[in-house]
Amino acid sequence: MATESFERKNLFQLTWPLFLVSFMSIGVTFVDQILLASYSDELAAAVSIANQILAVAYDLSALLSVGTLILLAQHLGRGQVSDARAVVIIGVHASFLLCLVLSVVLLAGAPYFATWINTPEDIRGDVVIYVYVIAGAMFFNGAILTASAAMRGFGHTLAIFLFGILVNALYLFLEYALIFGNFGFPELGVYGAALSTFIVRIGMITVLVLFLHFRMGINLLRFPADFVARVKQLVVISYPSVAQNMVYNLYQLGMVSLITVLGTSAVVTRSYTLTIVSLLSIITFVMSQGTEVLVGYDRGARRLDDAFSRGLRYALCTGAVNLVFAMLLIWQGDLLVGMFTEDPEVLSGTQTLLMLSAVSAPLAAINLVLFSALKAVGDVNRPVLWNLALTLLVALPFGYVAVKVLGLGVVGLWYAYIAEELLKAVAMLALWRGRGWRRYHMIS
Repeated sequence: MATESFERKNLFQLTWPLFLVSFMSIGVTFVDQILLASYSDELAAAVSIANQILAVAYDLSALLSVGTLILLAQHLGRGQVSDARAVVIIGVHASFLLCLVLSVVLLAGAPYFATWINTPEDIRGDVVIYVYVIAGAMFFNGAILTASAAMRGFGHTLAIFLFGILVNALYLFLEYALIFGNFGFPELGVYGAALSTFIVRIGMITVLVLFLHFRMGINLLRFPADFVARVKQLVVISYPSVAQNMVYNLYQLGMVSLITVLGTSAVVTRSYTLTIVSLLSIITFVMSQGTEVLVGYDRGARRLDDAFSRGLRYALCTGAVNLVFAMLLIWQGDLLVGMFTEDPEVLSGTQTLLMLSAVSAPLAAINLVLFSALKAVGDVNRPVLWNLALTLLVALPFGYVAVKVLGLGVVGLWYAYIAEELLKAVAMLALWRGRGWRRYHMIS
């Protein structure tokens, strides 16, 4: 195959814009949670539960983006730029088709999903409404994720950052205006929370398609002759990782159903804790994304020793940094929780969960970075099987016993998370150090 010049960027060049994007996204999440809680704790709980339902659909919508990034990174590692562009075209179009199906399923099943997870009756209506509106926005989500993955693979992470500033500013403006009825807009409550997301998604896909066309030379109107065969290849590469994420979110739905019967206070305690702990995910997310791209380059260029040392080094460093930042979160825990609520029960419960998160977060970082590295080299099945087995055979039963049998409440869920992340980190380290992934080949 013909090769073209491609400027391979280093970890810092790839990740500093992603770090800023992640930091900005976490800031937006905080503001989002503050706006919802300011309107009412019931709205905050309703959106939290609805997003847990939608998380399964979000994971499925990412199906083609996973394979797209892995394949294009390996093509770019060999200088096959035109092949990488063809992969993006296929991934974007297939994502649109997939998300059309997901939108229909959400519209038809929203009331049933809310019932299955024991949604409290006083917020059930808001949960269903939110899912209905986001179902329309779901149509664009897969293409957005695939286009963003293509930009990362081609090294356009600065553009992602600049684009993120525009998107997040628009989202917060619309959410504030539509929830509370400011700037001449009507007060829409839960409708406003959902509509702001819907409007922003339409704007996002428009700008991304234009960027792909004019900046990256990717014409989405062109269909490769082997479209169906290539979609199958993307699915084969992607489905293990996406299936693992989907099952994990189903597991989280099961965990949520254990505490929804405890009332709104338990739900918002979990929600606020996850919002604060998401600060730690900035480092984990950025490092896993950078690792996936760079290890993919190494694998495509057949530099296997470089890939091995890079993956191990990045995973351990990310875990260590996460531990330090987790201690800082505990130190400032009262201040952070106070941004959302003054309820003494929620304040105390969240502080306890933050201390437990200091144990689970570094382990989760090691797991995720090595999981991304294994995907990048083509080992897409073994890490997924280990993750699923540990989630379903250890974490889920442990969580049920801790909450239902021992009566530990939300704290019981965090004990289950710690056990889960410890075993997963050990498993991923064993898979990576065993180097069995060297035998996998994705492109000839």
